[in-house]
Amino acid sequence: MKKQYVGLLLTLWIGAVAAWAQPEQPAQNGPIDFLVEHDARVRGLLQEAPGDTLPRALKDTIKARINAAFDFEELSRLALGTHWEQRTPEERAHFVRTFSGIIREQNFDSFVRYYREGTIRYDGQQIDGDRAVVKASVPLERETVSIAYDLHKRGDQWLVCDLSIDGASTAEGNRRRYARYLEKKSYAMLIQQLDKQLARLLEDGK
Repeated sequence: MKKQYVGLLLTLWIGAVAAWAQPEQPAQNGPIDFLVEHDARVRGLLQEAPGDTLPRALKDTIKARINAAFDFEELSRLALGTHWEQRTPEERAHFVRTFSGIIREQNFDSFVRYYREGTIRYDGQQIDGDRAVVKASVPLERETVSIAYDLHKRGDQWLVCDLSIDGASTAEGNRRRYARYLEKKSYAMLIQQLDKQLARLLEDGK
């Protein structure tokens, strides 16, 4: 059962809340507060839809709202690992745009499904300065999947920079995949493939 859900859960990242448990002494404006507020805003936007079909303008607004929870520059840095340092500022900006676009387009339907139907429970948070881990759980039909959100602060804003499913880091998975590709082919070929993937997703989403 779990294997049927892991791929979908990996797209969840910020989740949808049906119930959540605060620590006994939650921090004001802490990471759980951020996630819960963010979820509420997305749910509010979805309620504006006249039915199951989202008008284009509302769909774009919801995509922007969902992705406001991510630090895509940090996600991109983690995805490229040591290869990030070898890239020029222009190459980094290009990668961030493409990588974030793929996540935005590829995972939108799953995001919406979980915001409408999800039953994620936030179980607690651990804060260490500007870093935090939020533990959550997702009850499935026969078992419960554990999720850990890694967040950090940019200014006074908490942002998601990684997600682990049953201990498996999404950032680490991306880094291994891209590293294997770059062992055999060039960075130019990698970004070309990612640009093509994004173009296909954008065309399919019209």
